[in-house]
Amino acid sequence: MMVRYLFVFALCLFSASQAFPSNPANAQTQTPQSPQLSSRAHDVLRLLRGETIEAEVFDENFRNAVPPARFRDLVRQVTEQRGPPLAISSIDARNGNAAILKIRYARSIATVNIDLETDAPHRISGLQLTGFEAIGDTIGEVLAAIDALPGRQGILIQPLDEPGLPPTAALDPDGRYAIASTVKLYILAELDRSIQAGERQWSDVVQLGPKSHPSGISQNWPDRSPVTLHTLATLMISISDNSATDSLIRIIGQDGLANIVRASGHHNPDELQPLLMTRQASTLKMPVHAERREQYLNGSPAEREQLLAEFDSALTLDSLDSRILTHKPLFIDQLEWFASPADVVRLLDYLRLNASNEARQILAINPGIGKAAAEKWEYFGYKGGSEPGVLSLNFLLRSKTGGNYAVSVNWNDKELSLQESDLLSLTTRMVNLLAEQ
Repeated sequence: MMVRYLFVFALCLFSASQAFPSNPANAQTQTPQSPQLSSRAHDVLRLLRGETIEAEVFDENFRNAVPPARFRDLVRQVTEQRGPPLAISSIDARNGNAAILKIRYARSIATVNIDLETDAPHRISGLQLTGFEAIGDTIGEVLAAIDALPGRQGILIQPLDEPGLPPTAALDPDGRYAIASTVKLYILAELDRSIQAGERQWSDVVQLGPKSHPSGISQNWPDRSPVTLHTLATLMISISDNSATDSLIRIIGQDGLANIVRASGHHNPDELQPLLMTRQASTLKMPVHAERREQYLNGSPAEREQLLAEFDSALTLDSLDSRILTHKPLFIDQLEWFASPADVVRLLDYLRLNASNEARQILAINPGIGKAAAEKWEYFGYKGGSEPGVLSLNFLLRSKTGGNYAVSVNWNDKELSLQESDLLSLTTRMVNLLAEQ
């Protein structure tokens, strides 16, 4: 049996768009806690406090993969950022030799997965620190902590079961924010609508292209690879694949996308007309395209669509300098995809009311903020977006008591790149508190 021996350093924890856990709807049932789990859980706390007990606590495979000196160095780095570990908050047994621990640090709560050897003395064979959530006793306190971050923040937590219900929490809900890959929810909504209308089928085979830059994997596939619409949609939502996204924009067309933007309640549909391909949005930001960019930004929606058709052959990936694109925020208040938190909440509610089961399943593949948070909900749909200066985290949720919510969390700073872990930990805490209501 393969031994798991991973310890993940918290500062490199996970990307809002890259995690790929199992279906969050398959929540585990409660398992009695074995004596060895209780004992080893407290050993984990001792390790995280810096005690040099690796030789007696970890099995040989773990020590070979993560030497004690390296492990202690990682622990020190976590402690420098999060403060000292204080106590075990909970032990959630998955079986007699595996559990998820919640460990309270001075400034946050860590989620730690542990696996033990099957046989005595049940040493630790796997240890994985998978996430942090901020400390806060109420949603209001977490909202205030997000509001204190630099730049601009827009948040809306909206119950959906009855029209006109007041929001659970709100911060600049009608503000204009760059949303990055969150725009891909509009593409999913229109693709799903066209399939339900009989215009297409999920199984339709199409050609991949045009290619874009990462994130994703399909940019490395052969040109014009045959793929199904279901594959493109899954890649677009679950790992934010940009080439899959641009392929779907080409297939759907601008008229259909403009219609879904209006139908889902965007307060200013012209902001997303035309709906830029990811390659177009990125290359237009390059210095070599400064004149084209100025023309595009000064055009009406109809003029912009015509200009894109004229410019597209010049907006090649060869003209894209990733060093410029990833160094700092670049035209995020001009050349991006824009919506308010309220717009995104209306879009999520549109999907709740109108999307097919297939589309909802695609939306639930990647919970973004971690499996432990997702398991608190009956349904957990997620799509995020990020680029320098832009973070957007959005959730369609159904509680285990049947309550439906949409959550949109947005953070923009046109001067500085953002620390993703700050917003992830606070948002995780807020979503967990919402689950407890």
